Amino acid sequence: METTEQRKHLRLRWSFPVSLRKDGLENWVEGASVNISQRGAFIRSESWHLFQAQDRTVIIWNLPTEFTGQSEKIRLQGEAIIHRVDHENGGIALEFDKALRAFERVNDRS
Repeated sequence: METTEQRKHLRLRWSFPVSLRKDGLENWVEGASVNISQRGAFIRSESWHLFQAQDRTVIIWNLPTEFTGQSEKIRLQGEAIIHRVDHENGGIALEFDKALRAFERVNDRS
């Protein structure tokens, strides 16, 4: 049986390091993307259990020079809401508040 993709935006299987933080967490949580689209991503992290569906988060993408073609890595920051915590795969599915291309470049975590 063939299934059709139901998502509005194509998901790409790109793995980038990410940092996540939500209210109530003192430190940033590290992880890596499994897949990504303009409006969301699935992130695998050893600290996935700290999140719950509907949590609001700040996410920072750490894009390496090999991907960007720049002389230094680029960090992009935006906000997202967690839609699902995936216990089986050790990660979280989140939806961005705005398209990934509209995330802001940042120099350091604050």
